[in-house]
Amino acid sequence: MTRRKLGSEHLFTMANSLAKVFATEDFNPEKFVKELSAQCVGADELRHQRAKIQELANNTSAQLKRNVYQNYMQFIETAKEISHLESEMYQLSQLLSEQRSLLSTLGSARTTGVLFEDLSESQLESVNDSTAKEEEQKQKLVQLLENVEGAMSLAETPGRVCLHEGSLLELDSLEGTPLKRVHAYLFNDILMIASWLTNGGRRGPTRYKMQAVYNLESLAIVNVRDLGTVKLAFKLLAFSDTRLFQCATATSKKEWLDKCEQAKRMKLAEDNSAVATDKRSKEEKATMPSRSTSLDSNTLGIDDEDTEYHEPPPEWMLEVAEDLDSCIAQRHFEEAYSFLEKAKMYLKDAQTTPQLLEIQSKVNDRGRSLVEVLTKELELSAEAKSLQGGGLRSARRVVKLLIQLNRSAQACQLYLRLCSAMLKARLKRIKREGATVPYVKQLSAIAFSNIVEVTKEFLSIFPQSTNCTSGLVVWCSQEVKHLTTHLTKQLFTPQVSLSTLVECIVSVRTHCDQLTQLGLDFRYQLDGQLRSPLAKAIQDTGEKYIEIVKTHIAEDSWRPTNLETSKNVQKLLSEMDDRGITVPPSYLKNDFWIALTDNTLTFSKIYVSLLEDCLSIATPELMTMIDGVLVSVMRVQVQHLVASLTNPKLKQEKQLVHDNASYIRNVVIMRGLELYKSATSQIFKKLLGLKEQIVVDSPSSLNKPIPAPRTSVPKYSTTEYI
Repeated sequence: MTRRKLGSEHLFTMANSLAKVFATEDFNPEKFVKELSAQCVGADELRHQRAKIQELANNTSAQLKRNVYQNYMQFIETAKEISHLESEMYQLSQLLSEQRSLLSTLGSARTTGVLFEDLSESQLESVNDSTAKEEEQKQKLVQLLENVEGAMSLAETPGRVCLHEGSLLELDSLEGTPLKRVHAYLFNDILMIASWLTNGGRRGPTRYKMQAVYNLESLAIVNVRDLGTVKLAFKLLAFSDTRLFQCATATSKKEWLDKCEQAKRMKLAEDNSAVATDKRSKEEKATMPSRSTSLDSNTLGIDDEDTEYHEPPPEWMLEVAEDLDSCIAQRHFEEAYSFLEKAKMYLKDAQTTPQLLEIQSKVNDRGRSLVEVLTKELELSAEAKSLQGGGLRSARRVVKLLIQLNRSAQACQLYLRLCSAMLKARLKRIKREGATVPYVKQLSAIAFSNIVEVTKEFLSIFPQSTNCTSGLVVWCSQEVKHLTTHLTKQLFTPQVSLSTLVECIVSVRTHCDQLTQLGLDFRYQLDGQLRSPLAKAIQDTGEKYIEIVKTHIAEDSWRPTNLETSKNVQKLLSEMDDRGITVPPSYLKNDFWIALTDNTLTFSKIYVSLLEDCLSIATPELMTMIDGVLVSVMRVQVQHLVASLTNPKLKQEKQLVHDNASYIRNVVIMRGLELYKSATSQIFKKLLGLKEQIVVDSPSSLNKPIPAPRTSVPKYSTTEYI
């Protein structure tokens, strides 16, 4: 026991000595470690010294903790005292500033000859009471705002009183989801929103940080009906800012709405009284005679005439700005417009006063806000990804309101932009599947029917606006241009034949002619855009047909055609009748033979088909191209016939050559001249010249074939061609 006690005392003594060494001002850690290493022999002694130092560190840490725990309450009290001292210093600063202002007021009053001692006792008491009351209100306001960071400057405004305060939950104005907790303060002239500050687990009053301050003059408080998760809520509507707050109970919500309404009324009444007081002071200054005038006239400067009296505006006029804010926020645009017009009519007839000028400024601001909201409504409709069929009818309401607000040009531009988006969305739904002709017909029908619908709707909305009508014409021209550009890419490809091209273009032209019933003719623009690719397509088709004709000429063996069956004969005769190139009865040999070669029959069909296609899409600008193509194709066949008629090698087939040449000359070419004249009202002189080149010197026994309608097919017993 004695040894253990001596050992502990030794350790305590060594610890104290080490503590004294560490506590010296000139303690050098590196020097201490070097000396300790030199004194110790072996690793065991070093570990022993290390254990001593560690034990000293543990004892020091424990002692420090004990001291902190013992003085913890003193720390808290000290922090409170510091906070109170800060508040008292601020109050002292306020008192000093008030004393300074009071001294300056007394000094100015003394210089103007007004002595404080001249006041009566009752006036002194009223002054003292008002000063004490203001001081008391200011003291309360300072105590209220000392927990709000950055809000102490609000207490410097004279006459400011806090009417209501409380905690609210801010919600997302669009989705209604909770955002954060806030604390709101309602004063007699402003509304302050403060956010909560975390105190890190420390005790004491809750602290806030000032977030936003709204002036009651430009603020609207709107009740929000309970819907879904949004319950017991109200909206704050300020310029370019909308916030949604939720109360804890229905009583709290009612109290907030009542207090806000009371504050706005008090503010409005205070402003009215201030304006009236200011006006009276100005009138008194204007009517107060100068000192020289009063001396000269020997009067007391009293004006016998009564001051002019202005009737105060009605209550609805005082609240028209708030009503407009509420209507715009709830999207009651027609009601907002009626309020706006009613206010403008009242202001137009009423006598001008400062109060009415202020109201007029607010009404004008709300009018501009209404225009911005309506404009944004149309812009969002035009940018919507999916536009339904009733988009134009739903936009009519907004457009008419913009017209009534003298924004016709802006309404016209936005409405036509919406129409373009609607037309584009409808055309995108058409998918190209299968043949080209059905796709083009459907696309053209939908495009032009929608343009007609837009035009009718536009003329009903803008009935007497010339500028807007010109905008409609430009819009229609742009849409026709876009459609034609798209069709050009789809139609004018090597895979599309001329007959398919003609059928599509005729369909598009027919649909385009619907606009002529409304006084809009875009056929010239449509034909102008199609002219260049169409001319190239006709030229390419003509060259292709020339190659086909030359191929058939090279294979022509000058043999009559054997149709083998009477059914084939009837089918061929019917087909030729439909094309208007009837085969004369004299060309029928026996039951199944026709005195026309396969080359002549094929050429007659393709030439009449080419002629009909070209004339179906003919325009004055394309006639030169069409004439050249038709003449070029016919010239190849005429040259072949003329060469065959004079060819001595074809003496045995001379009768057959004469029959084919006569058929081309008197039937096919005559049909071409007839179709050309019916389409253009002109004579096809170049084709007529080719006809004259075919000279048929037939024997007297050969009758000239006459293209006459066939009623029956005669039968022949000769076996000349068998």
